[in-house]
Amino acid sequence: MDEKEKASELTLKIVTPKGTQAPVSCDSIHLTVRDNSGGKGGGSYGIRPGHAKALLSLEKGEIEALNAGKVVLKGQCGHGFATVNQNLVTVAVESFSRSPKEETTF
Repeated sequence: MDEKEKASELTLKIVTPKGTQAPVSCDSIHLTVRDNSGGKGGGSYGIRPGHAKALLSLEKGEIEALNAGKVVLKGQCGHGFATVNQNLVTVAVESFSRSPKEETTF
């Protein structure tokens, strides 16, 4: 993989009190973020390579990672936080369970 391809890739790490999910390489991540105190701004939030640094408050909901339009990881998570820093997305949540097809719970 050359430097240009590497720069266009995200790494997703999911951490729960029960353990850490193996990192996943992808080119797009969708998370469910909380509303602000005014009740606005929440919902589905997308992250692509080159995203600005961010700290996100996550609502109970779905995490989805895609690569070239194909789902490489999908599941439900509990409340928590996510950080975005130099194409590394780290998600720390109460719980995570992969979609029923994958049947893995962390």
